[in-house]
Amino acid sequence: MTLLGAVASYAYRILNGEEFRWSILCLQAIVAIFAGALVLLTANYYHWAAEFAGGIAGLAGWSGAEFIKTLEKRFLRRINGDQDDN
Repeated sequence: MTLLGAVASYAYRILNGEEFRWSILCLQAIVAIFAGALVLLTANYYHWAAEFAGGIAGLAGWSGAEFIKTLEKRFLRRINGDQDDN
């Protein structure tokens, strides 16, 4: 699902006038696979249903790096908040 999300996202960008490049598609797929792996780990931890996890993985593939940046910001805020409490 993650790869489908990545390909769909890139296809949407092509439809909006961006030039097609294989290198960009491959790099976007790598980022999407990483985002999908994070979703897989989260889904396993929280015991999500396969259908729900697949949908979230597809969204992560569509969002790619933006999904990872959002998780990073949330994680860093949580860490900084914990340090302020000590």
